[in-house]
Amino acid sequence: MRKSRADWVVGIGLLLLACGAPPPPEVPKAEEPAPAPPAPKAEEPKPEPKADEPKKEPAPEAPPAPELPKSAATIGGVSISEIDAKTLVAAVQKAGWAPEEVEINQGTVGKFENIEFGLMKGADKGTFELVRRARTPSGASGSMMSPKDQAKMREDKGAVFLDEKAEVAIILVIEGKPAVAKKALDAILKK
Repeated sequence: MRKSRADWVVGIGLLLLACGAPPPPEVPKAEEPAPAPPAPKAEEPKPEPKADEPKKEPAPEAPPAPELPKSAATIGGVSISEIDAKTLVAAVQKAGWAPEEVEINQGTVGKFENIEFGLMKGADKGTFELVRRARTPSGASGSMMSPKDQAKMREDKGAVFLDEKAEVAIILVIEGKPAVAKKALDAILKK
C-alpha cells in the first residue's frame, strides 16, 4: 500500500512533536466571559391541608409487654427465668454432667433467647438447652420458636421441662438414651 504525500507530512510532524521539537508559539487567549448566575428557582407552593382532612398525629407507642412471672423451678438455687449462662453451666458441672471446658452457644432472636451447651458424663453425650423469653428482645423481624413449641417438638428425643406461664423450657437430650436424659434433668432441676 502506498502512502500519499500528506500521510508522510503528518507522520513526520507527529514524530517531531513526540521527539521534542519545540512547541509552537503560544497565542494569548481572549478571556471568556464569566457564566451568568443561574436563574432563581421558583418555589413550589406547599399544599395546604384541606379543611375536611384531619391533621395526622403520630401513632401512640405500644404499651410495654407485661412482665412474665418468674419460674419457680431452679437450677443451683436460681430461677430458670433469670439464671445466666455461666451460673447454669457451673450448676450442671457440679451435678457431673458438663465437662470442665464448655462452649456456650447463646443468642437472642426476636423475643426469645437460647442458651445451649454440650453434656458429657462417661460415655453419655448430649446437649442442654434453655429457651426463654428474652430480657432484652432483639430488633430482628423474625422470632425463634416459642419454648412451648420447641419443647413439644423435642419431647420424644430426651427430657423436657416446660413452664408455660413463665415461658421457659429446658430440653436435655442424651444421644439415644431418653431415660438417662430424664434422670440427668431430675438431678439438675429443682421443681
